[in-house]
Amino acid sequence: MKIRRLYLIIIAAVIIGCTQKQLDEPAAVKQTKIKVEDQLVSPKLENVKLQGVVGEEMKKILQKRVLSENAQSEIIQEATNAFKTQMDGEFHKDQNRGVWQGEFWGKWILSAVAAYQYTGDRKLKETIRKETFDLIATQRGDGYIGTYRNSAFVTGNTWNVWCRKYTLWGLVEAYEILGEAKILEAAKRHMDHLMIEVGSGKIEMVNTGNFVGLPSSSILTPLVKLYLHTSEQKYLDYAVYIIDNWGLNVGNPPDIISKGQSSEPVHLWFPEAGKWTKAYEFISCIEGLVDLYQVVGNEKYLTAAKNVYKAIQENERVITGGIGYHDKLNGASFMPEGLNEPCDVVYWERLSAKMLRLTGDQHYADEIERLAYNTLLGAFNYEGNWAVRRMGLNEPHLVAPLHCFTKHHQCCVANIPRGMLQLAEVAVMSGKTQNNLYINLFLPGSYKVSLPDKTELQFKIVTEYPKSGEIKIIFENEEVTTARLHIRKPEWCERAGIKVNKEAINDMESENQWEIAGTWGKGKEIILQLEMPGRIVSLPDQPNFKAIMRGPIVLARSSMLEGDAIDEPIKLTDRSINLKSIPKAEHLEEAWLAFELVLEGGKVVKLCDYASTGKNFDKPNDPYALKAMMNNRVSTDQRVWLKTF
Repeated sequence: MKIRRLYLIIIAAVIIGCTQKQLDEPAAVKQTKIKVEDQLVSPKLENVKLQGVVGEEMKKILQKRVLSENAQSEIIQEATNAFKTQMDGEFHKDQNRGVWQGEFWGKWILSAVAAYQYTGDRKLKETIRKETFDLIATQRGDGYIGTYRNSAFVTGNTWNVWCRKYTLWGLVEAYEILGEAKILEAAKRHMDHLMIEVGSGKIEMVNTGNFVGLPSSSILTPLVKLYLHTSEQKYLDYAVYIIDNWGLNVGNPPDIISKGQSSEPVHLWFPEAGKWTKAYEFISCIEGLVDLYQVVGNEKYLTAAKNVYKAIQENERVITGGIGYHDKLNGASFMPEGLNEPCDVVYWERLSAKMLRLTGDQHYADEIERLAYNTLLGAFNYEGNWAVRRMGLNEPHLVAPLHCFTKHHQCCVANIPRGMLQLAEVAVMSGKTQNNLYINLFLPGSYKVSLPDKTELQFKIVTEYPKSGEIKIIFENEEVTTARLHIRKPEWCERAGIKVNKEAINDMESENQWEIAGTWGKGKEIILQLEMPGRIVSLPDQPNFKAIMRGPIVLARSSMLEGDAIDEPIKLTDRSINLKSIPKAEHLEEAWLAFELVLEGGKVVKLCDYASTGKNFDKPNDPYALKAMMNNRVSTDQRVWLKTF
């Protein structure tokens, strides 16, 4: 008996050991070769540790929404349980409520996967595995996984296909870190079922759901991922079908490929823009278009993506980095009022990061920097457990309501953690084929980057930027490595100094970067000194509205600092920019940066960074009080576009 018991103990230990090894070392995940490779490569998230105000905000949000015991039990389990109860099947006709609860599982998993890669938290990885297999357990015999009882309910006011997008995406990324074939098989069966219900000769993709099928079409990114992991032609064919389907109804939206061959503003493509130009979903489709371009190499896809990007940048991106107005593309760049959805911002960030990797053009990082300091930092509350759904430029923010009768979920709240982690992916990058290091964002922290010749650069960025214009890059790798550095020159920067080991460097500036070739190892240090005067920004065709920026930071008059005086018109000329920093001890603790603007005649106006306004609010707690939640604004008001005379 003792021998038998010993055998059982040994067998159990082997099983446990194999299971743990599977968690620690997933099977190799194969990927199909693509035609167009990225020019830049992100470091592994485990080799990046952000510090400073961005690092601390990210840490706080991840703890509350992803890493905590509450996040790994109540928050994610509520999302998983939606696939068991299928509430949407009962409530899809009730005031448009409950119809997109199927998105929350995938969104949480996407954040959790990136958070695991960043932190190495083993418990989080186990949670990802548990919730993934709990989800797979709800898969029907025909392959469908969803929160709608009727999988065929895909036309009219429904988000059925949209939700399947996030389910597919979450499954594929869970597979990428776990490497278990059962997960990939579930993803395939899930997608195969959708292809039976939606496609050529069936219900066309552009006729599903809302906004001429654009939310549904945004399944492109996880669909391309699925193809790359399986090499099954049917998935690639279906992705091409989606692109072609955009032009199904000639002369009607969305027709992205045809219209995207010019840089015409998107909101002018067709009448009644608000009925189809849903910003978040539209931008997600463009990301998927770029993904498919890299696989098939169709240059029309890339041309359309670049032109659409430029059109959005010039006509929809507002001063803070927000996109559109009230979640629509409608010429928001020219509006002083401005209500921006954080979801739109996170996907603008994703598209910018994709274009940065693909092209190597650091101009795209300017967009990421702008949105990082002004919108991502300002979207969550002080506690880090809830966010806003609209960020007002000249009115109070709108607090995110609980969605779909849930206690823990809302679309922007679910997207922002992933948006914060994306900053760690793009702050620094390496060249794909040559020993090039790209410093895209000046985020303080530690970094380790692998170069094409198999050497590594290990360094710290030490800075209080953008509070200060001084940035130190301190190398720590023992082995000296030869590489060319590409340090982004910010779009707003007019004058700067740069030194390597205290020796001034000249004649290394190109269009939007400083290039320095050399050997880098322990003892080497670069000091970048950016001049950061305040500057006036004008609003096109609105001469009585002006804004003030300092570096990438948008400044605002806030009721935290000035009470009701924020609407008082001021005289603002190019000669009046005299910003005096207010020490932390002399202004409200809530404000990260605060300044006195001294106007002509000695009048003083107090300003703070836009991200610090409107963060004092609580998470709602009644999932049935929709009307009250939809009207819930933060108590703090602000003015970015200042009334002038």
